[in-house]
Amino acid sequence: MKLEDRMRQSIRRRSGTVILRSDVAALGGRTQVTHALDVLLRSGELLRLGAGIYAKAQRESPEGRTRLQGSLETIIREVVQKWGLVLGEGGLPKGPAGADDIALVVETETPRISRKLIVDGKCVEFRSRPRRPRSLNAKLLAIPSVDVARFVQDLAHRYKVVYTPNPLDQWAETVTRLAGDDVRADSTEDLLIALKRAGKISTTEVAALTINHLRERKQRVRSL
Repeated sequence: MKLEDRMRQSIRRRSGTVILRSDVAALGGRTQVTHALDVLLRSGELLRLGAGIYAKAQRESPEGRTRLQGSLETIIREVVQKWGLVLGEGGLPKGPAGADDIALVVETETPRISRKLIVDGKCVEFRSRPRRPRSLNAKLLAIPSVDVARFVQDLAHRYKVVYTPNPLDQWAETVTRLAGDDVRADSTEDLLIALKRAGKISTTEVAALTINHLRERKQRVRSL
């Protein structure tokens, strides 16, 4: 069976509309996957939204227009989920951003995000929401030295924050494993990352909590 046929079957079995290149990368070599994706693009079964990101599509007729299978809102939601982004308080965009070359802006709480996609002829920009400087009167966290894991869990529960690994996290874990290291973050460290990405705690607070957590965990191991 040709790779494009296996890729076609894999894509059809997947729920949702958005397909990342990483979703099908394991089906063949880099050049083979690129060729198979090009075949599906030419046949109108996929549309490229941006670098490494596609959407299921359907051609109206052999010579007709290729249409996306999902709505603009559905595709944006799937992209947010697949990239592991956290939407800003405004949620999905409601209208034009005002710039000539941008139709919609999706503000996220995830730092250092700036990417543009073309969805059904509209340019959609994903960007980080501008951070408001912390007021001098803002209440700082009281960093505990014991029961740090419980403190972090309660903090995540209060802000309704959960950890969702994004492609960068997966890449870092893969590089670490290939380097022969066996260093894995535990659930507490993952929650600290999620809280920082959501803008609920500062870099300084993350560092202090991580140090106290690791120190407490090390003392617990010694006591055993």
